[in-house]
Amino acid sequence: GDAAEVLSPGDAVEAVFGDDGHWYSAVLEKGNADGTFEVRWDDPDGGPEVSTVQLKDIKKYVPPIPMDQLQVGAKYTGTVVSTAGFGAFVNIGAERDGLVHVSCVKEGFVENIDDELQAGQQVTVWVKQVVDGKLGLTMVESKLSSGGGPRTKADLSKFKDLTWGDRLKGTVVSVTNFGAFVSVMPPSGGDATQGLVHVSEMSDTYVEDPFSVVQQGQEVEVYVKDIDVTGGS
Repeated sequence: GDAAEVLSPGDAVEAVFGDDGHWYSAVLEKGNADGTFEVRWDDPDGGPEVSTVQLKDIKKYVPPIPMDQLQVGAKYTGTVVSTAGFGAFVNIGAERDGLVHVSCVKEGFVENIDDELQAGQQVTVWVKQVVDGKLGLTMVESKLSSGGGPRTKADLSKFKDLTWGDRLKGTVVSVTNFGAFVSVMPPSGGDATQGLVHVSEMSDTYVEDPFSVVQQGQEVEVYVKDIDVTGGS
């Protein structure tokens, strides 16, 4: 790498401590003629205060990106930290790891996340949303937004005969922290329109994570709660 060119004595760095193989913060003391580096550990914790490390085991300290500086749509290279049934946590160098939901790993349906991603793997991601200190990421650029731009008012006249409690079949268009947008067809046919199923309406029991209940593209059955024909919502 070109670390030798950009590192100079006094720089804040992170380096691998040989005894346990973990990265720790340190200050670069000097570069040696043989290409190794002397580093002084910020917190020796009873161990040696200074160690000699190889070029591959040292990198310049980069402060984490504040959450409020992350822009939706920004592209990053990240590292998979861990996987779970609902997605993968990815470190993009921000204050918190971001979640790539299983529906945003690739275009098609993901049967088993571990077939797609492993911890330590480098991935390209886009910032999908930053809500309440949580970072949502996507590996599919086309899944960045649900819409975007001014939406035309939906024609809800075909829905006006429906009443509270009527059942409709729909398709989940997008999932957010507060619920799911579902595309529903009028009973008599015609253009579909989107409605929001709030997280509090998803189940008889408390739902902490809407992503664990529904996925993008899933067929669902919904009940009409209210229709505002004039407002187009």
